[in-house]
Amino acid sequence: MHQALSARTVRLCLREARPLVQVMFVLRFVTGALLTASAAHHRPDTAHLLVGAVAWWAVTVSVYVFNGVSDLPEDRANRSRRPLASGQLTESAARWAVAVTAVAGLLLGCAAGWQVAESTAVFLALGYAYSAPSIAAKCRSWSASAVTCAAAGTTYLAGVAASGSALTAEAAVFALVLSLGVGLIAAVAKDLGSTRGDSLAGRRTLAVVRGERGARRFCAVAGGGLALVLTAGAVWVRQLPLEAAAAVFVVGALCVAGRCLPVRGEPDRPRAPYRTWMVTQYAVHLAALGGLVWA
Repeated sequence: MHQALSARTVRLCLREARPLVQVMFVLRFVTGALLTASAAHHRPDTAHLLVGAVAWWAVTVSVYVFNGVSDLPEDRANRSRRPLASGQLTESAARWAVAVTAVAGLLLGCAAGWQVAESTAVFLALGYAYSAPSIAAKCRSWSASAVTCAAAGTTYLAGVAASGSALTAEAAVFALVLSLGVGLIAAVAKDLGSTRGDSLAGRRTLAVVRGERGARRFCAVAGGGLALVLTAGAVWVRQLPLEAAAAVFVVGALCVAGRCLPVRGEPDRPRAPYRTWMVTQYAVHLAALGGLVWA
């Protein structure tokens, strides 16, 4: 009975930490490592890479479960179906999971190398700065964007450290644009449809301050601008993985813009821009990795 309850708690914590986001962070880590190693013509240490990826998964779970705990009032006001807000997962069990996964991530980071361990510590600090009540970067769009952008960038740099190579131009351009996408698109788009709970909680997000229409336009313009930057970077670097990533990013940016500016008469889907951006991120990373295999 105790084991079953523990297994259930673990499953609920993983659900609370959003499985698609967990996989995305690990994919960022691995892509940063492989892009760097390939451009430097260096074969990464497989053991270090795998241990580092598991470490990154653990700290991602820690940060996102902590975010769920800190978001409880807003999530309940927004009628979220996630385990904590719906009452399936207790707050005490969630806090226990935050501590365990944070310690596990730091220990595994040390096993992957000191640079990876330092990156995991920075990532945890950024994650808690985003949600912690005393600072709560999530309460303002500019600070939420800055912290999430830095967290994504730290993930790529941790992958670079795990590869054993120095940062290359190809990996730098890719990491910069995709990290900015997290800060300028994901951090804004995720608040669409949540303005009621965010307003009650005193948050000053772009969707609350400028309205959801203004936030949608911002995401659409940001996507277009980043597509241009990544395309310019691909032309400059002239490497197949970056060229493939840029081509997919352009298509994804157009799709995000289409979701941000819905056609009249169609039912509004507040989460559509965020979900489209998530699909775009996955596609861009897989395109870059596919380019590595093809090259």
